[in-house]
Amino acid sequence: MSEAIERFGETGEVGAALRDVHGPSSWAETLAGMVPFLLHPISFIFGSTMAALVKDWSPPEPVLFTISSALALTYAGAYMTVLGVGWVKGFPRWCYPYWALGLAFSSLLVGAATPGLRIFGYTFEHDELWGWRAWIPVLVVAVVALLLSRSVRPLRQLVTGIWHDWTRLSFGFYGLLPLVLMIAFDEVHGEGPYMAVLSVILAMGALAYMRSSRTSYRTLALVIGMTLSWAMATAFLATYWHGRQEFWMRELGNGYETARGMLVALGVLTALMFAPALLGLLRRSVKFIRAS
Repeated sequence: MSEAIERFGETGEVGAALRDVHGPSSWAETLAGMVPFLLHPISFIFGSTMAALVKDWSPPEPVLFTISSALALTYAGAYMTVLGVGWVKGFPRWCYPYWALGLAFSSLLVGAATPGLRIFGYTFEHDELWGWRAWIPVLVVAVVALLLSRSVRPLRQLVTGIWHDWTRLSFGFYGLLPLVLMIAFDEVHGEGPYMAVLSVILAMGALAYMRSSRTSYRTLALVIGMTLSWAMATAFLATYWHGRQEFWMRELGNGYETARGMLVALGVLTALMFAPALLGLLRRSVKFIRAS
């Protein structure tokens, strides 16, 4: 009860605070927490449909670039809106994968080029990098969210929420796994259906996490989701690359080396994902010192 009052500052909101800190999320919040992991299956289905339509339509290249730019802006606008809602609401549990993925994507976009992309009348040239402009969407969300909330209370709720439930940071890192798997599947042909299956497995882990009310269960949900999806990805990639040689490869692929590299990566990812558990140990130490 004291933790809830400390976090929200008003006794009238203690019930909601206790549910958010210690209880399972509502089904609406659970669905919101699962969506980042379902973006790849949704995009795969949508992209396959659009590719079939474009193949039959055969639009000129300028029209195709215009459509692609409009879709990219729509997607970015919707994602920025979700980030802003999470900020204004005080960074509830469901929004951590969104923010983690948004920050990671902006970091990668700094050194990326998107030739032909047209945004508000400006067209990116060939090999033109985004640079500092990649952070504009995040900065816009921050400014608008601060204006709407008219206080830094959401940021205080962010800090206290993590202090009382360290698994939120782990859940945010868990939200990066779809992006990490996409990088692992780089240069793999026909990976769409398999990536969709892995994303659904990760989404099931998010479902179990959001509906759990104990730290141990939340941790177990993330461990199972990550381990199962990574094991399946390792088996597929080791089989795919074993004995294969692409034009850019100096020698035949070795499935055993691929599997070993994936296992090493899993160890690093596990250590990073559960490093926030140190906050839980620190919090228990502080509570023990205060009690004594």
